[in-house]
Amino acid sequence: MTDFGNACSGFNAEEIAELAAIASTYLSAGGMVVKLSNLLGSKIEGVIDEIPAALQNLVSDASDLALRGAYLAAAATQADEASDSYFNRAMTYFKGERWHKIATGLSGAVGGAGGLATTAAELAATTTLIMRSIQQIASEYGEDIQSEDVRVQCLAVFGFGGPLTEDDDVETGLYGVRMALATSKTLETVLKVVLPRFGVVVTEKVLAQATPLLGAAAGATINPMFTAYYQDMAHVHFRLRRMENLHDPDQIRACFERIVRSQRETRKRTKTVKP
Repeated sequence: MTDFGNACSGFNAEEIAELAAIASTYLSAGGMVVKLSNLLGSKIEGVIDEIPAALQNLVSDASDLALRGAYLAAAATQADEASDSYFNRAMTYFKGERWHKIATGLSGAVGGAGGLATTAAELAATTTLIMRSIQQIASEYGEDIQSEDVRVQCLAVFGFGGPLTEDDDVETGLYGVRMALATSKTLETVLKVVLPRFGVVVTEKVLAQATPLLGAAAGATINPMFTAYYQDMAHVHFRLRRMENLHDPDQIRACFERIVRSQRETRKRTKTVKP
């Protein structure tokens, strides 16, 4: 087993293996960058800084509304095991990571057909669907998704970068947002941290969907990739949170960062030796 030094000295082999698995999921989420880059080429590189102020404002307002709407709506559409209503029975079929990828793909296909005119509506629907999936993932790790604290934790996942984000920016988002959650867990406080980061991701998504290369299938192609990214980051966040309930969060972070660096270096070496 790899020696991670003093950073991981307080953990047993099983706990280090769990942190290594979380780190692997974390780094694999960044694989979306390669997929989208291959898909888009250089179509949106350097374009974000040049978009009109009106579009930037539209994206900012739409992002704010989408996050607030997702916070309110997603939990209300989750299945309630204690209820036998027709609505609840229907909701039991709308679950699972694969289902949400398909649903966001359909949302993107419908919304993409209307161009910028339907951006806000499509974004609201897609964000709520992703939020539902994040909440279901949180539930897998023993979280009560009807709790306001957990709903805020789920919303925070949207601040963990995006599938077009560079590694350093993702880590800044991951730890920056998680530190904000440690000091204040109100909706408004978390939105102040999450919204600027999510707004950049939404801008990338809007520009990507406007890429002529992708045509009408843009939303159906891109949305599942964004959904998969946030699903992976939800697993990272709530698996770390589960471990933090048993250990000092600072020790968890130090060991996790050390393992991430080690795995990243290994992946770089592997890529270098490939023919």
